[in-house]
Amino acid sequence: MNHSYAFSHLTLEERRIILTGISNGSTKSAIAKTIGKDRSTVAKEIRLHRTLSHKCKMPLECNHYRKCVHGRQCTPDC
Repeated sequence: MNHSYAFSHLTLEERRIILTGISNGSTKSAIAKTIGKDRSTVAKEIRLHRTLSHKCKMPLECNHYRKCVHGRQCTPDC
Protein backbone atom coordinates (compact mmCIF):
# COMPACT_ATOMS: atom_id res chain seq x y z
CA MET A 1 0.00 0.00 0.00
CA ASN A 2 1.90 3.01 -1.26
CA HIS A 3 0.23 6.33 -0.47
CA SER A 4 1.49 9.68 -1.60
CA TYR A 5 1.09 11.02 1.94
CA ALA A 6 3.06 8.26 3.69
CA PHE A 7 5.91 9.43 5.91
CA SER A 8 5.44 13.13 5.21
CA HIS A 9 5.41 15.94 7.73
CA LEU A 10 2.47 18.22 8.30
CA THR A 11 2.85 21.73 6.97
CA LEU A 12 1.87 24.81 8.93
CA GLU A 13 -1.15 25.24 6.67
CA GLU A 14 -2.28 21.66 7.37
CA ARG A 15 -1.92 22.29 11.09
CA ARG A 16 -4.07 25.41 10.73
CA ILE A 17 -6.71 23.37 8.92
CA ILE A 18 -6.68 20.83 11.78
CA LEU A 19 -7.13 23.65 14.30
CA THR A 20 -10.00 25.11 12.29
CA GLY A 21 -11.58 21.68 12.01
CA ILE A 22 -11.38 21.15 15.76
CA SER A 23 -12.87 24.60 16.38
CA ASN A 24 -15.74 23.81 13.99
CA GLY A 25 -16.41 20.45 15.63
CA SER A 26 -15.35 18.37 12.61
CA THR A 27 -14.43 14.72 13.03
CA LYS A 28 -10.87 13.51 12.68
CA SER A 29 -11.89 11.59 9.57
CA ALA A 30 -13.33 14.71 7.94
CA ILE A 31 -10.22 16.73 8.77
CA ALA A 32 -8.01 13.95 7.41
CA LYS A 33 -9.93 13.89 4.11
CA THR A 34 -9.63 17.67 3.84
CA ILE A 35 -5.84 17.67 4.15
CA GLY A 36 -5.27 14.36 2.38
CA LYS A 37 -3.70 12.59 5.35
CA ASP A 38 -4.57 9.49 7.30
CA ARG A 39 -6.96 9.78 10.27
CA SER A 40 -4.26 8.46 12.61
CA THR A 41 -1.93 11.30 11.56
CA VAL A 42 -4.56 13.85 12.55
CA ALA A 43 -5.20 12.02 15.83
CA LYS A 44 -1.48 11.95 16.66
CA GLU A 45 -1.11 15.65 15.86
CA ILE A 46 -4.02 16.52 18.14
CA ARG A 47 -2.75 14.28 20.94
CA LEU A 48 0.80 15.65 20.77
CA HIS A 49 -0.20 19.32 20.81
CA ARG A 50 -3.38 19.49 22.86
CA THR A 51 -3.74 21.56 26.00
CA LEU A 52 -6.45 21.41 28.62
CA SER A 53 -9.01 24.16 28.35
CA HIS A 54 -10.11 23.89 31.98
CA LYS A 55 -8.35 24.60 35.25
CA CYS A 56 -9.09 21.34 37.05
CA LYS A 57 -5.93 19.42 37.88
CA MET A 58 -7.77 16.26 38.96
CA PRO A 59 -10.63 15.53 36.53
CA LEU A 60 -10.35 11.77 36.96
CA GLU A 61 -10.30 11.85 40.75
CA CYS A 62 -12.99 14.50 41.24
CA ASN A 63 -16.54 13.20 41.76
CA HIS A 64 -18.01 16.64 41.02
CA TYR A 65 -15.95 17.46 37.93
CA ARG A 66 -18.86 17.90 35.51
CA LYS A 67 -20.96 19.95 37.94
CA CYS A 68 -18.20 21.76 39.81
CA VAL A 69 -19.46 24.76 41.80
CA HIS A 70 -15.92 25.99 42.51
CA GLY A 71 -14.96 26.90 38.95
CA ARG A 72 -12.97 23.67 38.60
CA GLN A 73 -10.31 24.86 41.04
CA CYS A 74 -10.02 21.35 42.45
CA THR A 75 -8.21 20.42 45.62
CA PRO A 76 -7.72 16.95 47.17
CA ASP A 77 -10.42 17.65 49.77
CA CYS A 78 -12.95 19.02 47.26
